[in-house]
Amino acid sequence: MRQSMYLVLEPGTLMVLNILISLISAVAFLAVALRRPHATRSGGMLLWCFANLAIAAGFFALLLPAFVSFRVPALPGNLLIDAGTLLNFLAIMRYLARPRRDLWVLTPAGLLVLVEIGYVLADYENMRVMVALGGSLRGLLTIAAARALWTCADESRRSVARIAAAAHGLWAAVLVARMLWWLVHPDASALEDPTTGFGLIARILLTATITPCILWMLSRELDAQLFHYATHDGLTGLWNRRVLWERGERRAEQVRALGGSLAVLMIDVDHFKRINDQHGHAAGDLVLIAVAREIGRVTVADDFVGRIGGEEFLILPGDPDAALGLAERVRAAVARLEVVDVPGNAPIRCTVSIGHAEQRDAALAWERIVGAADQALYAAKREGRNRVRSATAEPAVEPPLPPMTAARGSRLPETLRPAL
Repeated sequence: MRQSMYLVLEPGTLMVLNILISLISAVAFLAVALRRPHATRSGGMLLWCFANLAIAAGFFALLLPAFVSFRVPALPGNLLIDAGTLLNFLAIMRYLARPRRDLWVLTPAGLLVLVEIGYVLADYENMRVMVALGGSLRGLLTIAAARALWTCADESRRSVARIAAAAHGLWAAVLVARMLWWLVHPDASALEDPTTGFGLIARILLTATITPCILWMLSRELDAQLFHYATHDGLTGLWNRRVLWERGERRAEQVRALGGSLAVLMIDVDHFKRINDQHGHAAGDLVLIAVAREIGRVTVADDFVGRIGGEEFLILPGDPDAALGLAERVRAAVARLEVVDVPGNAPIRCTVSIGHAEQRDAALAWERIVGAADQALYAAKREGRNRVRSATAEPAVEPPLPPMTAARGSRLPETLRPAL
């Protein structure tokens, strides 16, 4: 049993395991890159592929002396592993779309590489110095990568990114522990590294954790994209009609159950067909995007905004009592718009007509208040456009039965006779 454990924990065996795991990770990232070219550009899948290939090549170079009779220096293998660490950092920066200012760490990392190469060439391979310099370089890049992952701005990927950040943090702690051992341990030899097995095991665990986390993050990102496409308008990015209707019906149910009021704003771009005919559909799309942007700028977080089709938008104000004021702010904001479709051309101006409806009755139906807002919108159109008109939605009431009379001498049917 002890001999088997020794064989498993022997540095050569651990290097082989690192090579295999790194190669498997490289193949996984390459498969994603080839299957999804967009992910290659935005997520840096190829960078992760090259990072794992560099790490595998580095361990292979370190393992090579066991199979050849001539001396193979350790510097090339360590530099390849350093390159893999650097590529991993760059892949994370690209995948998370981090700003360029976060790349400041590359400057001290480059200086450490130059110092390591210069020292080894001048003083051969002193393990104490090589572990200190290599650990400092990899630790710096690893901590920077962990920070970027921990502060991931995308909510759909944040929880998984923090697992990956924790793995990077543990790997940085291992690097620091190795460095401290070499700096303070009295038995440290300049020609041997008894901490190799410890570092190799930690490296295996890091790769085995990071690769699934990155692929999991990519899966979460794709799920979020599919949800976005299913619930948002493809042109403006606002909520689509299906989501608006679901939210409106729930809001109406809450009003019926708890009381209160519900308001709806229907918005239509005036003379939109004329804009398309005169400037083209591409310009019309720019106008719709600009109008949506202005609506989003004027509304607040509690307001629910969406595009219901064509040039029509709908707002469910979070504060029904402030709905009319919100409608007027939207109208004024759009009236100030100037959309430039082609540089040098005169800007395109547009206005909107807005229909407002509000109902406080507990018997309110969602379709009725939408219909009332729609009628108010058409009233604004008839009165000259670029204005807000208001209407009150009537609650659904069962129509009364017509009075029943009978001719003299006739008999009512048995089913309609009053009970005596």
